[in-house]
Amino acid sequence: MKSAGVSDIGLHRKKNEDQYFIDEEQGFFIVCDGMGGHKGGHVASRLAVETIREHLDPTGAEGMSGVLSQAVQAANRTINRIGNSDDSLREMGTTVTAANIRDNCLTVAHVGDSRLYHFHSGTLTQITHDHTLTEQMIADGVFTNGDLPASSYRHILTRAVGVEPEVRVDMYEQEIGEGDWILICSDGLTDMLTDDEIAAFMDRAAEPEVTARALLDGSLDKGGHDNVTVIVVGV
Repeated sequence: MKSAGVSDIGLHRKKNEDQYFIDEEQGFFIVCDGMGGHKGGHVASRLAVETIREHLDPTGAEGMSGVLSQAVQAANRTINRIGNSDDSLREMGTTVTAANIRDNCLTVAHVGDSRLYHFHSGTLTQITHDHTLTEQMIADGVFTNGDLPASSYRHILTRAVGVEPEVRVDMYEQEIGEGDWILICSDGLTDMLTDDEIAAFMDRAAEPEVTARALLDGSLDKGGHDNVTVIVVGV
């Protein structure tokens, strides 16, 4: 396994509210995107990464799903407690996409609209589901993908880590194989590049660092409207 991560403030933001973490030896990877428009977005994403790291136990008896879920729940409690104790940080929150890769098994804990993709045999598959108002409206039958209004609600999160005392964490398990690629990214990438464009970059992937940098540069070339964070893992 080989991996690389990059993060950039983008072309229009005053601070980078994204955070990422890589522990290639233990197979842990995290991307967090602090909630824009909230004073403590960068604080929330930093606290999330720090707290999750503290709770990552590669030998956890409850299995990797339990380890990741409990780590994200711990981050939620920490961020919520600190936010409620400081008016300047109240309602801060963050997305979390945390993954473990071990023995050809991918385990993912996910809250928010950062994404994890699996690239296998030329096909890019989004594993995570966005927790946004747009996706909720599609699920409720208000809109379909084909008739969403131009001013869609894709940036309004319906679920984030730290905003409420409890958070529901989506868990995923996926079998992966040698030669596959995993991409974890904040929405600064997916707002600028379509899935087809991302797949084209992944199809040319040879070294994680080169691919991560190319994806980042691609999003900046398209406008770089937000912070951009990318982790690329070659299995």
